[in-house]
Amino acid sequence: MVVTSTFGCTSNTQQEKQSGNNINFSIPEGWELHWMPGEGTVIWMDGDPRIRVMEMSKQKFDAKHDQALHIDNTTFMVKTHNKTMDGINVETFWTTDGNSGDIQDYYFFSKNDKYYYVLAWAYTGWDSSKQSRFRQHIDKAVKSIVSTIT
Repeated sequence: MVVTSTFGCTSNTQQEKQSGNNINFSIPEGWELHWMPGEGTVIWMDGDPRIRVMEMSKQKFDAKHDQALHIDNTTFMVKTHNKTMDGINVETFWTTDGNSGDIQDYYFFSKNDKYYYVLAWAYTGWDSSKQSRFRQHIDKAVKSIVSTIT
């Protein structure tokens, strides 16, 4: 079953494909489609955490990547790492807001000559166990998106 991102919220199983702005991927188990204004497709896990998946031109992808490389580290704590997910190199920027403790993470990857930018966020405050748990959920979801995106 293909689900099209229009209005409202649609719940899916893991095998169903999500289609929005020409982005197709299987919605990971425990996540659901959530309509939000803006680019790409948004999924969430009962409110938090949330993930927005966007396909971009190479030029726009490079510009977003450059922004991530220059995140204000006086306001945000930043950790970067490269991961291999399903044979695809994924560059990851984990950021924590220095004021609120909320997380906002960025994932960049290319697959089949297409460029993808994934923004994940959650309102965690300074609860480190919540930050860790949400990042585990996000990483697992991004791995599923990377492996199923077409």
